[in-house]
Amino acid sequence: MPFDALVAAPRQTAILDALNTLGVTPVSWSTLAEHKLAQRRKFGPSFWFRHQTKVSIGLISASPAVGAVVGAVQGFTPHSSALAVASSFIWMCVVALLTGTGLVKLRAGAHWEERSVSADALDELEVPRPIAFLTRSIQRVVPESGLVLGELKQHHTVLDPYLLIETGDESYCLGIWEGGKVIAAAKQN
Repeated sequence: MPFDALVAAPRQTAILDALNTLGVTPVSWSTLAEHKLAQRRKFGPSFWFRHQTKVSIGLISASPAVGAVVGAVQGFTPHSSALAVASSFIWMCVVALLTGTGLVKLRAGAHWEERSVSADALDELEVPRPIAFLTRSIQRVVPESGLVLGELKQHHTVLDPYLLIETGDESYCLGIWEGGKVIAAAKQN
């Protein structure tokens, strides 16, 4: 009884034991981290989005500048003020046309979101069959485990999901895919 505190509680390794029993090697954390970083770079914010304040100020201040330049070129004659106003108006129309038609894309960067999912939802979530099959096999051995679906989202579009299996302090990556293409998956020996 006095020595009970000296005995450490056994570490939970339910998923690791299941992976070893099934002969499965999960996707390494470094592979997942490198992939997440590469995708963040690939789907990062556009130049226009990163500098939208400066670009907006530049475009708005350019309108009177265009009018002043046109007025100066005309020598500030009585007709030059109408021409200056017209040229400023045309400039604003060009800016509105560029931004309104989507020629200048203000694409925000993508971000990762994680959510819990059930093994029953894997088909509906379009998890590739080999990853879904392996996940269900592991969950049969460790029914208390949970699944986490990580998704790279950009404007409500899912670009690049991955799947984790977790219990307590254990977490392992079982696969990364894009569309139907598997990028990395746990390997069964």
